[in-house]
Amino acid sequence: MSPLTQIDSSWLPLLIFVARVVDVSLGTLRIICVMRGYRRLSVLLAFFEILIWVYAITSVVSHLDHFVNVVAYAGGFAAGNWLGMWIEQRLALGLQVVTLFSRGGAQAVAEGLRFADMVVTTLTGGGREGPVTMCLAVVPRKQVPIVVKIARGIDPDVLITVADVRQSTFPHIGTLAPGKMPLRLAASHWLGKPRSKSSAA
Repeated sequence: MSPLTQIDSSWLPLLIFVARVVDVSLGTLRIICVMRGYRRLSVLLAFFEILIWVYAITSVVSHLDHFVNVVAYAGGFAAGNWLGMWIEQRLALGLQVVTLFSRGGAQAVAEGLRFADMVVTTLTGGGREGPVTMCLAVVPRKQVPIVVKIARGIDPDVLITVADVRQSTFPHIGTLAPGKMPLRLAASHWLGKPRSKSSAA
């Protein structure tokens, strides 16, 4: 018999809630890691997820004969999803591709990102209102807000989209080399010198 079955029934709602929060948050992180290609981390999270389920969750599920326990079970499930996503956002795992569309200011945007040691590729295309230049940068997720800040500081009208990258063969993706200016310093450098669209063209 599991020790959890001998716990005072007054503590069961809290135990059910906490167990579900931990179990579901690990499950949420595991699913996200699977989608991003982190195999080893996914396996590790799966091990602890099922361990908690076997030795904790199954011991308290048998006590879901009271409404308060059912509410705690559902609340823990919901809170676990939120907590798992919050943790994943804080960890910012993986890479993302930032696509920037600009009319006239694309070269200045690309120059600013390269000054911050970003790998940037520019492409020229056409839109409904004329030619458009697109800048592509593959960066760690933690650096995306800085990239967006630099780009908008140079061209306030730049259109930005961000998408996840499952795998990349880039040998150098925004990791600062010795002697290079850090991204935050580069951001302040460019934002300290705002450019008009005419001067950026």
